[in-house]
Amino acid sequence: MKDIRFLKASLIAHRGVYNSNNIENTLSAFSKCVDKNYIIELDIHILKDNTIVVYHDYNLNKLCGVNKIIETLNYDELSKIKIKNKYKIPTLDDVMHIVNGKVPILIEIKDLDNNSKFEEELVKLLDNYKGKFAIHSMNPFVINWLYKNRKDYVIGLIIFNDLNFKLVKKFTKKIDFISVYKKQLPMKFNKIQIGWTVRNKKEYTKYKDLCDNLICENIKDYDIL
Repeated sequence: MKDIRFLKASLIAHRGVYNSNNIENTLSAFSKCVDKNYIIELDIHILKDNTIVVYHDYNLNKLCGVNKIIETLNYDELSKIKIKNKYKIPTLDDVMHIVNGKVPILIEIKDLDNNSKFEEELVKLLDNYKGKFAIHSMNPFVINWLYKNRKDYVIGLIIFNDLNFKLVKKFTKKIDFISVYKKQLPMKFNKIQIGWTVRNKKEYTKYKDLCDNLICENIKDYDIL
């Protein structure tokens, strides 16, 4: 039986610990999670050359000022683009090296193609990783692929809209937890429930007793651990 208690071990830092001087989804933001013993939540994309990188948006415009879709680039091209003209966009391998099993990692797969290439490349990295990790996604294809090919992985379905909600019962046997949009908490579902995304102390107080754990921003303002 899978041991998934690590999903409740500490608060979950959304894209790392960051502020105006320390940018989201950078190695610096993740290093601060390690220092504070927070679970790390991050987002991944696959590039044209199959490199898996850590970044939230599909478009690079918000943080990099470049109007390009990240998955249309290869890593050589992406490495020339900096977040806020300063930070490189890290690979997942970079992040795993920094974390090195010191805290768990919660990985959101941003997969739109449904052709299994992303998942195949991802497990090449994770199969050799010694730390604790879990994977969640809104995409049912991702859930099905992981359930079929990596039953030992900790898998979660992200619940956001009515379509995701209808998938819950269908996927009950295939998932270990659900990540639920905070306004839909609590859900009647016999799995670990993680609420997302709490952004301040008021929201933390409102939602902390409605689920098993919370994905948080501005975490230093209300962490009581």
